[in-house]
Amino acid sequence: MKTTNPDEACFMVEQALSVAREHEIEIDQARCYNIQGIACLNKSEYEKALDYSLKALALHEGSNDKAGLSSTLNAIGIIYGKRKDHVNALTYYFRSLAISEAIGDKRGIAKTTNNIGNIYQSQNLYEKALEFIERSLHSFTELEDDLGIASSCNNIGLILQFKGKFPEARKHFLKAYELFERLGYTTGLAASCNNLGEMLTIQGKFKQARLYLDQALTIAKETDAKYREIQVYENLANLYEETGDFRGALEYFRKFTDLSREVFSEESTRNMIQLQVEFETKKKNKEAEIHKIRNIELQNEISERIHIEKELRKHQDQLEELINERTTELKSSYNKLERGFQGTIELISKITELRDPYTSGHQIRVAKLASAIAREMELSENKIEAVHIASLVHDIGKINVPQEILSKPGILSDLEMRIIQIHPQAGYSILNEIDFPWSIAEIVRQHHEHVDGSGYPQGLKADEIVIEARIICVADVIEAMSSHRPYRAVLGLKEAVREITDNEGVLYDTDVVSACKKVIYEKGFDFNKISSGESESDF
Repeated sequence: MKTTNPDEACFMVEQALSVAREHEIEIDQARCYNIQGIACLNKSEYEKALDYSLKALALHEGSNDKAGLSSTLNAIGIIYGKRKDHVNALTYYFRSLAISEAIGDKRGIAKTTNNIGNIYQSQNLYEKALEFIERSLHSFTELEDDLGIASSCNNIGLILQFKGKFPEARKHFLKAYELFERLGYTTGLAASCNNLGEMLTIQGKFKQARLYLDQALTIAKETDAKYREIQVYENLANLYEETGDFRGALEYFRKFTDLSREVFSEESTRNMIQLQVEFETKKKNKEAEIHKIRNIELQNEISERIHIEKELRKHQDQLEELINERTTELKSSYNKLERGFQGTIELISKITELRDPYTSGHQIRVAKLASAIAREMELSENKIEAVHIASLVHDIGKINVPQEILSKPGILSDLEMRIIQIHPQAGYSILNEIDFPWSIAEIVRQHHEHVDGSGYPQGLKADEIVIEARIICVADVIEAMSSHRPYRAVLGLKEAVREITDNEGVLYDTDVVSACKKVIYEKGFDFNKISSGESESDF
């Protein structure tokens, strides 16, 4: 039975889910969760959508339904993309793409490469975006999927427009326009008209631009697409301003402003309700977590404080003595907090190591060598401490990398390497939420940058890279080449020093390389005197 009523549809899915649970049909349960996730995504309820999709993912991972697993990973990527969490979005998209490629699912490849391209486009990484969307267009063409072809052409047109390649952009916009019009897909047709109108305005072809923008506005009003209507009003205002008709420009600018306020008000109310729900949920989860980790020692401390408060009330005449006692307690608490902070850093460091036995000891060993280099360079104690802390957690972003890739004994494919190369940005996203007294998150994000700009994820050069990151980069290479790998024997410290020497001033900072060699050859630094643990190579 078909239905267009959202509430009725949700009720029917709940019934189907109940039957699937009763008969323990996991694949049907996963499909029901997927449908619920899509429904919540369409209503912009991203937390609920993610919860349902993750439940579907857990069920799919235990089944042989590779196509379903790929589709679910792609859906989770879409949710993270809507939440502007580009790191997690790319992680799930690349996992989905790997599975689609393995099973030869051309439609899955087409959809996922298009989504990856859109993420790169939103980050202004136009070359990468173009690479993936052109691949998507090729796949949709092989499938003879006109709707997919039109969508890819429209996206390629936007990228080419941003790059100033107007003739090529127009060619792709027109192809998208023709396909959307033939298919009767009004949403895509309105987008193509709006894009053509905006580009023609930039080129000074105002008459043609007005025709396309009027068509886009008509479609937007007929379909109640308020966001599209807002875009068209803005483009019409720009068009009239360019032609010198400031009265017309003012009229459309007012329409743009009025509708934007209306939509913003509705969206703000909806987002506020959702944020309140998320806040309460997180608050309850945090409270439950606090209750779980409290132990007998904490209870004793609370009892002791209560006893002290009672004594204060009984012996007010001994106020000065009690103040001194309290000062001592505060110093003790500060020491506990400081030890707790160090423990937290060590815990974060060990999280990555738990993913794969070859990572054991890697970050600790890098931290010790990096700290020695920083001291040799006579950096301030504050910077030395920053180097030490950042080294201990520099690979935390690898928790977003699938374990099968981390522990793969052979050479990684280009796709697997792209997934690995997300880890510095992922580490930044994780650590940026922690209020460190140093720029730990930024140091971690830059620890794979090279002085000639060939590194990742940002392609920074020379002094654009903070000195702490340049130090960790060299220490990371030395430790990695000095340790065992599942696919090769130990290369040794001598070979590692040759690597940084040969690439001094190209990949690695000259001053850092010089200090590193002094630490090793003149100060007698030796990993074997520090830790016997072996480590995982850092990509």
